[in-house]
Amino acid sequence: MAIPVILERRDCIAIAPTGTGKTEAFAIPIVQLLLEKEIQYNASVLILLPTRELCIQTKQRITNLLIGLDLGIASFYGGETYESQLEMYQHAQIILATPGRLVDFIEQGVINLNNIDTLVIDEFDQLLSLGFATEINKIINILPVKKQCIFISATKTAEIEKIVQKKLINPVEIFIKGQLKEAKIEESVLYVDKTDKKNLLRHLIESKISEQVIVFTRTIHGVERIEADLNRNGISCLALYGDKSQNQREEIIAKFRRKDTRILIVTDLLARGIDFPGLEAVINYEVPDSAESYIHRIGRTGRSEAVGIAITFCDAEDNEKWIKLQLSLKRQIKIDDQHPYLLSWEKMLSSSQKNHRKGTSKSKKRR
Repeated sequence: MAIPVILERRDCIAIAPTGTGKTEAFAIPIVQLLLEKEIQYNASVLILLPTRELCIQTKQRITNLLIGLDLGIASFYGGETYESQLEMYQHAQIILATPGRLVDFIEQGVINLNNIDTLVIDEFDQLLSLGFATEINKIINILPVKKQCIFISATKTAEIEKIVQKKLINPVEIFIKGQLKEAKIEESVLYVDKTDKKNLLRHLIESKISEQVIVFTRTIHGVERIEADLNRNGISCLALYGDKSQNQREEIIAKFRRKDTRILIVTDLLARGIDFPGLEAVINYEVPDSAESYIHRIGRTGRSEAVGIAITFCDAEDNEKWIKLQLSLKRQIKIDDQHPYLLSWEKMLSSSQKNHRKGTSKSKKRR
């Protein structure tokens, strides 16, 4: 649906669930249009992305399309030297960039965006949720007025709609309804006491999951605790979060892609866009904070027609959050009670009563 629209050089906004091939949907026609140009400027395509990891992955995917073609690509993101990135820019027709590093280069006056005639904003909703609205508007405003704009997103928010109305000219809207097909991802929730979560994780890794798994947890401290526990028990794993250096992050992702290890423990840093072909399973170590976060996390598995497994751990304290999350999803996730660390209803009831008393106490204090 997107390719003919982009080839006609029309503005468009494409909204589609994770794992539906959005990168190639805009990259293939852009490469075609570049090949049809009589004169190749140094850089005429700018693609904005939210994270370094997504920038690196997208660069690799587009580079695969450029094999045998006389086209170059540069990428600007934090964690690499200015010199190495600017050297590639001298010979590039396509620029991939995270907003922070791009604005840095703009303010230094070391790049020229006067010839940009195609702007792609990928994972637009994530860029805005990360707080890049000011940078995006600044970048759009310094680009030539006459340009094709292609906005790509998993969801359409009011903020995106506002920018679409201001910046796009008669845009074509491509909207793929529906979330991930249930047949592709086997979702389940495992009720477990908080103190038994590490035991349950090891049990699943050793008995249920035979290939690769990503374990999502809320905090850096949580990642480190899980990593330490698995290592103590002789289970090899990798851990990734934002505080790691760029070289460490790239090395960890490369090792996991090469299948040097089966287990990767992460924060939401890798919840969006990053693709690990053939990933068997995703485990939510705690209930995610929102339905959107849940959808993007489990979307790392069950891609490209493969069947995936999505498991969520729910302890007594998280039960209310889990109920609300299912209401937001408008579906009930099946309960898997066939595991050795099943949370007792006594503990569940005890926690519910405790939470109720806390709520009552707070209410009295307010009065």
